[in-house]
Amino acid sequence: MAHKKLCKTLKILAGAAGIAFVGMQLVAKKKKADYTYKNEPAEQNPFEGKKVVFVKNDNDAENADGVRGHLEESGVVFTQESLYSKYAKRALDVVLSFGGLLVLSPLYAAIALAIKIEDPGPVLFTQKRLGKNKEYFKLHKFRSMKVSTPHDVPTHQLDNPDQYITKVGKFIRAHSLDELPQIWDIFVGNMSVIGPRPGLWNQDLLTAERDKYGANDVKPGLTGWAQINGRDELEIPVKAKLDGEYVQKQSFLFDLKCFLGTVSKVSHDDSVVEGGTGEMKKNSYNYSEGKTDEELIGHIGFGETVEVDFNTKKKVLITGAGSYIGQSFIEYAQKHYHDNFEIEELDLMDESWKEKDFSIYDIIYHVAGIAHADVGNVSEETKRKYYEVNTGLAVSVAEKAKREGVKTFIFMSSMIVYGESAPYGKRKVIDATTIPQPANFYGDSKLQADVAVRELEDDTYKVIVLRPPMIYGKGSKGNYRTLVKLAKKLPIFPDVDNERSMLYIENLCEFLCQIMLIKSYARNSVVLLPQNGEWTKTSDMIKMIAKASGKKIVESKGFAPAVWIGSKMPGKIGGLVNKAFGNNCYEHQISEYAGIRYQRTGLKDSVRKAEKDNKKESKMDSEESHT
Repeated sequence: MAHKKLCKTLKILAGAAGIAFVGMQLVAKKKKADYTYKNEPAEQNPFEGKKVVFVKNDNDAENADGVRGHLEESGVVFTQESLYSKYAKRALDVVLSFGGLLVLSPLYAAIALAIKIEDPGPVLFTQKRLGKNKEYFKLHKFRSMKVSTPHDVPTHQLDNPDQYITKVGKFIRAHSLDELPQIWDIFVGNMSVIGPRPGLWNQDLLTAERDKYGANDVKPGLTGWAQINGRDELEIPVKAKLDGEYVQKQSFLFDLKCFLGTVSKVSHDDSVVEGGTGEMKKNSYNYSEGKTDEELIGHIGFGETVEVDFNTKKKVLITGAGSYIGQSFIEYAQKHYHDNFEIEELDLMDESWKEKDFSIYDIIYHVAGIAHADVGNVSEETKRKYYEVNTGLAVSVAEKAKREGVKTFIFMSSMIVYGESAPYGKRKVIDATTIPQPANFYGDSKLQADVAVRELEDDTYKVIVLRPPMIYGKGSKGNYRTLVKLAKKLPIFPDVDNERSMLYIENLCEFLCQIMLIKSYARNSVVLLPQNGEWTKTSDMIKMIAKASGKKIVESKGFAPAVWIGSKMPGKIGGLVNKAFGNNCYEHQISEYAGIRYQRTGLKDSVRKAEKDNKKESKMDSEESHT
């Protein structure tokens, strides 16, 4: 009896779903023309089906990308869809969107009611967006802002946007719930589940950049590859390139990867600035804008053989007191170059540093900065702090040094300006032609300073920028300390092949001492990329650390499949696996400088020395605490 009732219920539900599907298809077909402005010729896109380029013009009004200029036709679009894109993907879109509309209908009702109660007015609002082949269409969203908010203006261009966002709106935006009505746009056929996010109709720069990669030739999506790699925090060229990468890799498996990656982000994502144009670039320290690739790269190396004068003496001021690198350099120089250097430190924590007389120093070595944080979950205030310290403070110190007659300014940049490590299984070898391309605001804050201080160079003011990889050694923190903890706690560790550039702290200090003592060199600005003489394999380093610590650890290749699967996982799991087993190297040649020999300690000896020093330090701390 119960079985019959269940079967009857299922038949009724199936029938109701079928009727709902047919009804919704009829509505979608009827509304399609209205949603794509077919009944409003004046609202249609004159560039539909055409290739375009962006032409800057200061006489034009500022568009939604925050720049002045306009689009011009450059050709006709010729696209040939794959069978997956034309048939299979559309079938999946219809099934998923219909199922989503049915299952989420109670949530839709709850959100609609909350919106109505807080700010009476329409529950939904539409925006003119760019669809496939640049066809305009009406995108639907839950209203997250007050009825009085200006229409078709990106949030980042509003004056004090917080005043317009409702409480309900803030919540649904933070959890991406405002995007849910776009499931209807997918069902209608104007969007897909996965694809580049649809740009505003007046985001001309974004449109032109996407055209370079064919990213306007596919249906826009509810989520996509750029969405899970930074969303609107990305600057436009980076976002467009990621969208182009999606078009090239479009397949069922890649769509699945994007979908799963989205799931891990919808709970909360601070990188969302709807309609944004690269929030990590929207700051007052945007020195890289308009720079050529060559200017971003800089002059790698001295360009000639240099001579180190071991008999000269230099007066050095380290700006950024108490730093790990600064303290290590002082200790090393006092031990190995005590006749060559007179070194002082300067605290930059308050404004008093501005009263310091820089004119008595030969070299300013700037190490002050905020280190790497969890860049995926920080407030806008924290991001601003990164730029203020890592960029603004560095530039202010460099400018003061130049005004007061300092001969050389050395800036501690980072390998992070080249972006994150390549994922497990993919090589990444940076050479002299690799263009810096930060993956987040932390890396960008370093690059902005990197570019800005190099611009200060002249015949009387030399600027040296260092972009070292991960530094390790006595007292080091960060990723190296994580490796130490793993080596001491784990009995077994995956034995997988990867390559990473690293730099032992004493090799760095030797490098610093020698470049500070160079007699002369022609270039006024140079970029140096010091590293150890050999690349590092994560499992080998773990084994070396364990051995130096008196522990035993077994390496096993049997974990390789698990590492591969973990690297493909979306969110933090994949990020951690790729951070540990990814690849990130400098080509050996670009770290070799004729006339300088600094790679004095090999990897095995450096690990042994580091752990020996750390043991000694821990013992001394323990004795002090007992005393």
